[in-house]
Amino acid sequence: MYTPAAEEIAVAFGLGEPVGELVRVRRGDADTWRLETVGGSYFVKGFVGFDRRRVAVGMGFEGRVREAGVDVPEPIAPIDPLLGWVARIGARPVRVYRWVEGVGERDVSVWLGRTMARVHQVQPVGQVGLPEWWRAAVHPAATWEGWFARAEEGGAAWAGLRADSVPHILAVTERITELCDVAPDIVTTHGDFKPHNLVMSASGPVLVDWDSVRTDSAALEAGRAAYIFGDGEAEQTNRILDAYVAAGGELGWTGPDLFLSVARHHIQVLAEQIRVSLGEATAIGWMGDRAAREAAIADLLRELPAKLEALSGLARDRLGDGVGDGSGLGFGAE
Repeated sequence: MYTPAAEEIAVAFGLGEPVGELVRVRRGDADTWRLETVGGSYFVKGFVGFDRRRVAVGMGFEGRVREAGVDVPEPIAPIDPLLGWVARIGARPVRVYRWVEGVGERDVSVWLGRTMARVHQVQPVGQVGLPEWWRAAVHPAATWEGWFARAEEGGAAWAGLRADSVPHILAVTERITELCDVAPDIVTTHGDFKPHNLVMSASGPVLVDWDSVRTDSAALEAGRAAYIFGDGEAEQTNRILDAYVAAGGELGWTGPDLFLSVARHHIQVLAEQIRVSLGEATAIGWMGDRAAREAAIADLLRELPAKLEALSGLARDRLGDGVGDGSGLGFGAE
């Protein structure tokens, strides 16, 4: 993969004379570097894969969010654009932002809730029903039973956890299937509200990395993000959600399904790991070696009932035991 020189980037984006070489920040889905020039400090992103349509959608939404006053990094326009804020340098599509200097951790609960609400208000989709990517976590009972049967035949240690876990998996699957047709609040959104995509600057938090823009249920994304940033702890999670509601976000329709996106993630990760274990799919980097994968499957199966009950408990604490019209079943197995 071609790595552009500091001088090439500086010329392509009109940044002034470089005062040093590129300093690598991260290698992964994109290569990123820090560049210092006489004009300032910059964050440089070199795309590894370049889906033109996806990048265009993401940049368009990023621009609208920026106009709406959301705290995002300042993009630098190239002199000769390939697409929007992207230039081609050699064979490499590249973006540049003004560098955001991190200053340490602070409580971002109120900021996060308010920012999610703002983002969700920028581009409502105006349709009912969860987007198609939610269905990646949905597999019928016969598929799960077949996976466990094959695992047992192959002597996998985790196969014996079937009876305690499959009913809970199917309960989550049922809730996702039902909401796929009725979720009322689909919006275009950042798509990856996680701590590593938030930089605490001297002037406050900044939401970075707009490469995962997608559609989602506003309330279900808010529930998942609040759970992640709140580390599953009720008080912190509720502070984020209180700020979300105060800024105009709506949660009430979810009832006990408020944290369904967290549950969906658990069973999707589990299904991906099981398929690799059984030879149906190829392992990807975060899964580790075979021993690590087998241990991860066993741990998640063992912990799943308690994890799902904790999510249901958080929703009950947030919304009250008698919330809703009885249509939400929570995640527990009957």
